[in-house]
Amino acid sequence: MNVPYDNEQQRDTHVANEAGLGPKPPAPPEPPSPAGETGSLVRGVGMRLVETAFRSSRRDKDAEEDVFAAANFEQVKNGWWLDRALPGNVKTYFAAAFLVCTVVWLIGLTLRLITLGLDDFWAKVWMFVKDRQWQLQPLLLFVHFVCLRLFNGIYSRNFDRAFRHMDVKQAELDGYKRWFLGRRANFFALAIAAPFIMWDWLFFFLSASFYEKIYGTGSQFLTMIDPTSRTGEGWLMLTVWTFEWLMYGFYIYLMLSGAFVVRHIMKRHQFVDSVDLVLTERQYRPMFQVIAQAGSLVFCYGLIYLGYMLYTKSTDSDIAGLGLLVLILSTCFGLTWGAVRGEIKADVNNAIDELEKSYRACREKLGTMKDVPGIEDDILRIQVQLKMQLALQQLDYLQTKYESLGRREFLGLMFKMLAPVGTVLARIIRWGSLLAAIGLGGAAAISNVTDKSQPAPVEGNAPAKP
Repeated sequence: MNVPYDNEQQRDTHVANEAGLGPKPPAPPEPPSPAGETGSLVRGVGMRLVETAFRSSRRDKDAEEDVFAAANFEQVKNGWWLDRALPGNVKTYFAAAFLVCTVVWLIGLTLRLITLGLDDFWAKVWMFVKDRQWQLQPLLLFVHFVCLRLFNGIYSRNFDRAFRHMDVKQAELDGYKRWFLGRRANFFALAIAAPFIMWDWLFFFLSASFYEKIYGTGSQFLTMIDPTSRTGEGWLMLTVWTFEWLMYGFYIYLMLSGAFVVRHIMKRHQFVDSVDLVLTERQYRPMFQVIAQAGSLVFCYGLIYLGYMLYTKSTDSDIAGLGLLVLILSTCFGLTWGAVRGEIKADVNNAIDELEKSYRACREKLGTMKDVPGIEDDILRIQVQLKMQLALQQLDYLQTKYESLGRREFLGLMFKMLAPVGTVLARIIRWGSLLAAIGLGGAAAISNVTDKSQPAPVEGNAPAKP
């Protein structure tokens, strides 16, 4: 059926409406929610908190920078006897470490029961469980096993990357790696741990207050034994401390030997690229990467060890060991920093000398130029001036970059050491958001029930009171 239109615009509008392309009629306004109904708002906030609690991080961690990457726990070829005696697979290694810590705790409980007798069995078991040393000693031993494999993984996995910008061959790097990961690690680890082992052994044999220091003066166990004797439980604890000090000596050895190897290689080899490119791209950064990851691991270990010392009121050897670990970490960073600066210093000085010669030559040429009218003379003068300005800027750039060498790496080391604490805080915030969401969900449910229990208001005018 043909419908007459007054003009072409009416016809186009009619065709568009029939095709569904015309403007849609405005939607009816939503009725306002009652003032007392807050359930929908509370539910909305709760959903956002749940999303925050379970939302995964958008930024993936760099596998090279993650200290706790799975690859760092894999066994590498080395001469350290304790690591070679444990399984190579990651899951099997953790299972073996957990089993060892559990067996040590059960042996300690058995020796306690043998010393005190089996009468009133459960009371003595509970007394053993309450001892602070045996509450944290298996955990501390497990932390040592974790650090043992991580230190091995960090230094072996990052060693090749540290020198990828230098003119050193892979065969030579493999030789250095075999050197500081070889069987000599057993001797040096024992030599480093020996003073602390002797300290604890002398304390065990000679101190009359050994049990009071270990278990505390208020321990019920002290009233049941002769404090001057040495029980099987005490011998077990001394053995555990000895193994922990041996692993501690291996950490120190890896940190020191790694720093000296870096220093030795830096003295014998050069960077492949020019010094300005080395400073601009920070090609020396991989050498600090190992120290940064070791710093993160030392920081985590130090926090756990500090908590153990404060909780158990442990011996002075523990305090000295923790202080030495922090001192060695700072020393290794200083050795690496000094080696990198020493390697680059000669190249920077040579580049600065060349730039100064270029600047002086341009200055002398500019002084001999006469003011001759003509475009060619002006262009030549501008070129000489630009070359002088470029030489000055390059001088300032090289000096600034060289003076700031290691500053960003030191700050990065501090941030990496604090990163594990930030991760723990992030998880606390995430689970706190989940708890808040659950609370708001309960508030929304209560609010809905309250709103439904109230009678709906009657529309129209209420009857007037007489």
